Amino acid sequence: MPMFSGAARASGKFFRRAVAAPRSPVWAMAARASSSGPAQQLPFLPPFVEELGNVTIAPIESAKSLHPAFYIDDQYVQAERERIFGMHWFAAAHTAELSTPGDVKVIEVGGTSIIMTCDKDSKIHAFYNVCRHRGARVASKDEKGCKQLVCPYHWWAYRLDGTLKSTPPAATPKERKDLLGLQPVPGLETFAGIVFLNQAPNSVPLAESLGDLPNKLARYDLGNLEHAGKKEYTIQGDWKLIAENFVDFYHINAVHPELAKFSRVDDHQPYQGPGQYVGFVTSPLTDSGGPGDSHHFNAFKGPYPVETTAALFFQVFPNISVTIYPHSVYTLMTFPTQHPGVTKEVLSLLMAPGAKKEEDPEEEYKEKCQKLFDFVANINDEDVVAIENLQNGLRNARARGLHGEFLPKYDWPIHRFQNMVLQGIRGSTVNEDNMPVLCGAFQRQVADANEVGRAHAGAPVLVEVSDHAREGPRA
Repeated sequence: MPMFSGAARASGKFFRRAVAAPRSPVWAMAARASSSGPAQQLPFLPPFVEELGNVTIAPIESAKSLHPAFYIDDQYVQAERERIFGMHWFAAAHTAELSTPGDVKVIEVGGTSIIMTCDKDSKIHAFYNVCRHRGARVASKDEKGCKQLVCPYHWWAYRLDGTLKSTPPAATPKERKDLLGLQPVPGLETFAGIVFLNQAPNSVPLAESLGDLPNKLARYDLGNLEHAGKKEYTIQGDWKLIAENFVDFYHINAVHPELAKFSRVDDHQPYQGPGQYVGFVTSPLTDSGGPGDSHHFNAFKGPYPVETTAALFFQVFPNISVTIYPHSVYTLMTFPTQHPGVTKEVLSLLMAPGAKKEEDPEEEYKEKCQKLFDFVANINDEDVVAIENLQNGLRNARARGLHGEFLPKYDWPIHRFQNMVLQGIRGSTVNEDNMPVLCGAFQRQVADANEVGRAHAGAPVLVEVSDHAREGPRA
């Protein structure tokens, strides 16, 4: 995939490299260096992590789910937050939210506040939300049409590219102002219409952590989605439970009666390859008289026929859940707060380019989008109830020293995600040798379609299926 240096632009290629940095080994140390100072010590992990985590790292047939302490122990949860969100790429925003000069977005990740901007040249930037004068917060909310960032304490003003503009009423020499811009977040890249950040200097490129996921999504125009709705939540549950709930299709019949008509449990298949993600599909989707039925919107134009009747689900480690329907995308982006067991979540609905049918008046199209958003939001509301119930249950389970159990047929996605967490707190990536080999009928059909396209066009393979996946057990 094409990559380039400099700040990311708000539109264009599918995959962008925004900050040029020399490649380095994957971080496995307990210190994080600051781009402007000496290494900062990351929080140490409680002693129980090694002992209780070993049973989850085991192959799924003999493994047990993460111990409840990993969700409710204050010392562990805070150390995990700093390590995972301090050493790994994480999702921060959609490019559609930062597509116009003057767009400003503020996010909070634990105790860290970050400002993202789209400057006059349509480049996306990310800075720590700290004024260089006395350390006050510069921005407190998202904005549209912003001309400059002004600290409310002494009115120091910054351009949207982070450079210091003025220090009223004092006149500061240019050579000094050049040194006093907002401190940038070290790593910024965009992928699939999502802005990813990395707080570790000299981080490995995002592509190295994504594995084969860019190839799986190459036929979907995810860089030009239309933002159609957003809902924010404060959930009384650990951020990991939200990710685990997303990849847990086993709960659909019990929790989501309406979704079960459209996306049936038995129609879920693995769509997994190497990389820091969990992937599966529902194929085929079932039109059920609901707002997500295929005839309401135009579909993405690029996918193979087998992909046009499927829903794709990807949990990209650590904090974004992506659902791709034939005509739309919805995401769940989660941010741990300073309070263990409390998570901020943002649900977004984005429509495929050209999703509006030509015969539909604009108002009718907007009404269809609103009904689809209401359908998706209702599903998520049901999930919030289930997640908060699970968080409460884990407090009770910890008191009794209980580990959860895995059913390999249904729980392989949770096992994979939990292994990414356990490796991630050490600065490493999932051990693929410990993961089950998975290949469903859908993955084989995509591989076959790609081979046919290659034979006709004489072009290289776009979606690569490794030999072990092609020959692995059928789902």
